[in-house]
Amino acid sequence: MSVDSGNRDFPVTSWTLLAEALASNSRAVMARDEFARRYRRPILSYFSCLTRDRDQAEELTQGFFEKLAVNRALLCAADRSLGPFRHYLKRALANYWKSELRYRGRQKRQAEEELSPDAWTGDGWERLALAAAETPESAFNEAWVRRLLDESLTRVREICERKNQVDHYRLFMGMYLSDSIEPSWRELGALYGLDEKTARSRSDTVVRHFRKIVREILREETGSDALVDEELAALRALL
Repeated sequence: MSVDSGNRDFPVTSWTLLAEALASNSRAVMARDEFARRYRRPILSYFSCLTRDRDQAEELTQGFFEKLAVNRALLCAADRSLGPFRHYLKRALANYWKSELRYRGRQKRQAEEELSPDAWTGDGWERLALAAAETPESAFNEAWVRRLLDESLTRVREICERKNQVDHYRLFMGMYLSDSIEPSWRELGALYGLDEKTARSRSDTVVRHFRKIVREILREETGSDALVDEELAALRALL
Protein backbone atom coordinates (compact mmCIF):
# COMPACT_ATOMS: atom_id res chain seq x y z
CA MET A 1 0.00 0.00 0.00
CA SER A 2 1.30 3.47 -0.81
CA VAL A 3 2.56 5.67 2.01
CA ASP A 4 0.71 8.62 0.53
CA SER A 5 -2.75 8.22 2.04
CA GLY A 6 -4.19 10.67 -0.46
CA ASN A 7 -3.72 8.14 -3.25
CA ARG A 8 -5.35 5.21 -1.51
CA ASP A 9 -8.49 3.50 -2.71
CA PHE A 10 -9.66 2.81 0.83
CA PRO A 11 -10.73 4.98 3.74
CA VAL A 12 -7.88 6.10 5.97
CA THR A 13 -8.87 4.78 9.37
CA SER A 14 -9.85 1.27 10.39
CA TRP A 15 -13.15 2.63 11.67
CA THR A 16 -14.12 4.09 8.31
CA LEU A 17 -12.76 1.01 6.56
CA LEU A 18 -15.10 -1.10 8.68
CA ALA A 19 -18.00 1.19 7.78
CA GLU A 20 -17.20 0.66 4.09
CA ALA A 21 -17.01 -3.11 4.63
CA LEU A 22 -20.46 -3.11 6.23
CA ALA A 23 -22.03 -1.12 3.39
CA SER A 24 -24.02 -2.52 0.49
CA ASN A 25 -22.20 -1.00 -2.46
CA SER A 26 -19.44 -1.76 -4.93
CA ARG A 27 -16.71 -0.62 -2.54
CA ALA A 28 -17.76 -3.02 0.22
CA VAL A 29 -16.02 -6.07 -1.25
CA MET A 30 -12.75 -4.18 -1.69
CA ALA A 31 -13.03 -2.78 1.83
CA ARG A 32 -13.62 -6.26 3.26
CA ASP A 33 -10.55 -7.53 1.42
CA GLU A 34 -8.46 -4.69 2.84
CA PHE A 35 -9.88 -5.28 6.31
CA ALA A 36 -8.88 -8.95 6.06
CA ARG A 37 -5.41 -8.01 4.85
CA ARG A 38 -4.86 -5.76 7.83
CA TYR A 39 -6.19 -8.02 10.53
CA ARG A 40 -6.03 -11.63 9.41
CA ARG A 41 -2.78 -12.35 11.25
CA PRO A 42 -3.89 -11.22 14.74
CA ILE A 43 -7.34 -12.76 14.30
CA LEU A 44 -5.88 -16.12 13.26
CA SER A 45 -3.46 -15.99 16.20
CA TYR A 46 -6.36 -15.32 18.56
CA PHE A 47 -8.31 -18.35 17.39
CA SER A 48 -5.19 -20.52 17.16
CA CYS A 49 -4.52 -19.89 20.83
CA LEU A 50 -8.11 -20.80 21.74
CA THR A 51 -8.33 -24.00 19.72
CA ARG A 52 -4.71 -25.16 19.44
CA ASP A 53 -5.83 -26.49 16.08
CA ARG A 54 -4.75 -24.75 12.87
CA ASP A 55 -7.66 -26.02 10.78
CA GLN A 56 -10.27 -24.91 13.33
CA ALA A 57 -8.53 -21.56 13.70
CA GLU A 58 -8.59 -21.05 9.92
CA GLU A 59 -12.27 -21.98 9.85
CA LEU A 60 -13.11 -19.54 12.65
CA THR A 61 -11.10 -16.78 11.02
CA GLN A 62 -12.84 -17.27 7.71
CA GLY A 63 -16.21 -17.36 9.46
CA PHE A 64 -15.48 -14.12 11.25
CA PHE A 65 -14.70 -12.32 8.00
CA GLU A 66 -17.81 -13.76 6.38
CA LYS A 67 -19.84 -12.00 9.07
CA LEU A 68 -18.95 -8.76 7.32
CA ALA A 69 -20.77 -9.94 4.22
CA VAL A 70 -23.70 -12.04 5.48
CA ASN A 71 -24.41 -11.15 9.11
CA ARG A 72 -23.08 -7.78 10.13
CA ALA A 73 -24.75 -7.45 13.54
CA LEU A 74 -21.60 -8.61 15.33
CA LEU A 75 -19.64 -5.64 14.05
CA CYS A 76 -22.30 -2.97 13.80
CA ALA A 77 -21.87 -1.86 17.41
CA ALA A 78 -18.54 -0.23 16.62
CA ASP A 79 -18.07 2.88 18.75
CA ARG A 80 -14.78 4.70 18.29
CA SER A 81 -15.37 6.63 21.51
CA LEU A 82 -14.79 3.44 23.49
CA GLY A 83 -11.08 3.30 22.71
CA PRO A 84 -8.59 1.99 20.15
CA PHE A 85 -9.82 -0.11 17.26
CA ARG A 86 -7.60 -2.96 18.47
CA HIS A 87 -9.61 -3.21 21.69
CA TYR A 88 -12.89 -3.11 19.81
CA LEU A 89 -11.76 -5.89 17.46
CA LYS A 90 -10.80 -8.14 20.37
CA ARG A 91 -14.25 -7.66 21.89
CA ALA A 92 -15.84 -8.54 18.56
CA LEU A 93 -13.70 -11.70 18.35
CA ALA A 94 -14.72 -12.73 21.88
CA ASN A 95 -18.40 -12.24 20.98
CA TYR A 96 -18.00 -14.26 17.80
CA TRP A 97 -16.23 -17.05 19.72
CA LYS A 98 -19.05 -17.22 22.26
CA SER A 99 -21.67 -17.36 19.51
CA GLU A 100 -19.77 -20.20 17.87
CA LEU A 101 -19.63 -22.12 21.14
CA ARG A 102 -23.36 -21.72 21.55
CA TYR A 103 -24.02 -22.91 18.00
CA ARG A 104 -21.66 -25.89 18.15
CA GLY A 105 -22.92 -26.81 21.60
CA ARG A 106 -26.50 -26.92 20.36
CA GLN A 107 -25.42 -29.15 17.51
CA LYS A 108 -23.97 -31.71 19.90
CA ARG A 109 -26.31 -31.59 22.89
CA GLN A 110 -29.93 -32.32 23.54
CA ALA A 111 -32.29 -29.56 22.44
CA GLU A 112 -33.14 -28.68 26.07
CA GLU A 113 -29.51 -28.21 27.13
CA GLU A 114 -27.96 -24.78 27.11
CA LEU A 115 -24.24 -24.23 26.56
CA SER A 116 -22.53 -21.62 28.72
CA PRO A 117 -20.06 -19.70 26.52
CA ASP A 118 -17.88 -18.95 29.54
CA ALA A 119 -17.49 -22.61 30.48
CA TRP A 120 -15.04 -23.32 27.60
CA THR A 121 -16.90 -26.45 26.58
CA GLY A 122 -17.66 -28.09 23.26
CA ASP A 123 -15.48 -29.94 20.77
CA GLY A 124 -12.84 -30.56 23.40
CA TRP A 125 -11.96 -26.86 23.53
CA GLU A 126 -12.09 -26.74 27.33
CA ARG A 127 -9.09 -29.05 27.51
CA LEU A 128 -7.33 -27.20 24.73
CA ALA A 129 -7.89 -23.79 26.27
CA LEU A 130 -6.65 -24.93 29.69
CA ALA A 131 -3.52 -26.35 28.09
CA ALA A 132 -2.72 -23.10 26.36
CA ALA A 133 0.47 -21.43 27.57
CA GLU A 134 -0.67 -17.98 26.46
CA THR A 135 -3.98 -16.19 26.41
CA PRO A 136 -5.90 -15.43 23.21
CA GLU A 137 -5.49 -11.72 23.97
CA SER A 138 -1.71 -12.00 24.29
CA ALA A 139 -1.56 -14.01 21.05
CA PHE A 140 -3.64 -11.33 19.32
CA ASN A 141 -1.44 -8.54 20.68
CA GLU A 142 1.77 -10.27 19.63
CA ALA A 143 0.46 -10.83 16.11
CA TRP A 144 -0.80 -7.24 15.98
CA VAL A 145 2.69 -6.00 16.83
CA ARG A 146 4.27 -8.24 14.21
CA ARG A 147 1.82 -7.08 11.58
CA LEU A 148 2.41 -3.44 12.51
CA LEU A 149 6.19 -3.81 12.36
CA ASP A 150 6.12 -5.75 9.08
CA GLU A 151 3.92 -3.16 7.40
CA SER A 152 6.03 -0.33 8.81
CA LEU A 153 9.24 -1.88 7.50
CA THR A 154 7.66 -2.45 4.09
CA ARG A 155 6.70 1.21 3.82
CA VAL A 156 10.09 2.36 5.13
CA ARG A 157 11.88 0.21 2.57
CA GLU A 158 9.76 1.76 -0.19
CA ILE A 159 10.69 5.25 1.02
CA CYS A 160 14.39 4.37 1.11
CA GLU A 161 14.24 2.91 -2.39
CA ARG A 162 12.61 6.08 -3.73
CA LYS A 163 15.18 8.28 -2.00
CA ASN A 164 18.19 6.16 -3.04
CA GLN A 165 18.79 5.25 0.59
CA VAL A 166 19.05 1.48 0.21
CA ASP A 167 22.32 1.34 2.15
CA HIS A 168 20.74 3.51 4.85
CA TYR A 169 18.00 0.87 5.18
CA ARG A 170 20.52 -1.98 5.30
CA LEU A 171 22.47 -0.23 8.03
CA PHE A 172 19.25 0.23 10.01
CA MET A 173 18.29 -3.42 9.60
CA GLY A 174 21.80 -4.60 10.40
CA MET A 175 21.93 -2.68 13.66
CA TYR A 176 18.39 -3.09 14.99
CA LEU A 177 16.81 -6.13 13.35
CA SER A 178 19.63 -8.56 12.68
CA ASP A 179 19.39 -12.08 14.10
CA SER A 180 23.12 -12.07 14.78
CA ILE A 181 24.96 -10.45 17.68
CA GLU A 182 24.59 -6.66 17.51
CA PRO A 183 27.65 -5.24 15.75
CA SER A 184 29.37 -1.96 16.55
CA TRP A 185 28.80 1.05 14.29
CA ARG A 186 32.44 0.79 13.28
CA GLU A 187 32.04 -2.84 12.18
CA LEU A 188 28.74 -2.21 10.44
CA GLY A 189 29.97 0.90 8.65
CA ALA A 190 33.05 -0.93 7.40
CA LEU A 191 30.80 -3.29 5.44
CA TYR A 192 29.70 -0.30 3.34
CA GLY A 193 32.96 1.61 3.28
CA LEU A 194 31.71 4.14 5.84
CA ASP A 195 33.15 5.50 9.04
CA GLU A 196 31.34 5.05 12.34
CA LYS A 197 29.77 8.51 12.40
CA THR A 198 28.42 8.31 8.85
CA ALA A 199 27.00 4.82 9.40
CA ARG A 200 25.15 5.95 12.52
CA SER A 201 23.87 9.09 10.79
CA ARG A 202 22.47 7.17 7.82
CA SER A 203 20.78 4.67 10.08
CA ASP A 204 19.26 7.51 12.11
CA THR A 205 17.67 8.80 8.90
CA VAL A 206 15.82 5.50 8.58
CA VAL A 207 14.88 5.58 12.27
CA ARG A 208 13.11 8.87 11.58
CA HIS A 209 11.30 7.33 8.59
CA PHE A 210 10.30 4.37 10.76
CA ARG A 211 8.91 6.49 13.60
CA LYS A 212 6.88 8.57 11.17
CA ILE A 213 5.45 5.50 9.43
CA VAL A 214 4.50 3.78 12.71
CA ARG A 215 2.57 6.89 13.70
CA GLU A 216 0.91 6.99 10.26
CA ILE A 217 -0.29 3.41 10.57
CA LEU A 218 -1.56 3.91 14.12
CA ARG A 219 -3.31 7.09 12.97
CA GLU A 220 -5.02 5.04 10.27
CA GLU A 221 -6.25 2.54 12.84
CA THR A 222 -7.31 4.93 15.58
CA GLY A 223 -8.31 8.09 13.73
CA SER A 224 -7.04 10.11 16.69
CA ASP A 225 -3.69 11.69 17.51
CA ALA A 226 -4.35 11.24 21.23
CA LEU A 227 -5.02 7.53 20.76
CA VAL A 228 -1.86 7.22 18.68
CA ASP A 229 0.15 8.13 21.77
CA GLU A 230 -1.76 5.56 23.82
CA GLU A 231 -1.14 2.87 21.22
CA LEU A 232 2.56 3.76 21.07
CA ALA A 233 2.75 3.30 24.83
CA ALA A 234 0.99 -0.07 24.49
CA LEU A 235 3.34 -1.04 21.68
CA ARG A 236 6.40 -0.28 23.80
CA ALA A 237 4.95 -2.41 26.60
CA LEU A 238 4.36 -5.33 24.24
CA LEU A 239 7.85 -5.29 22.74
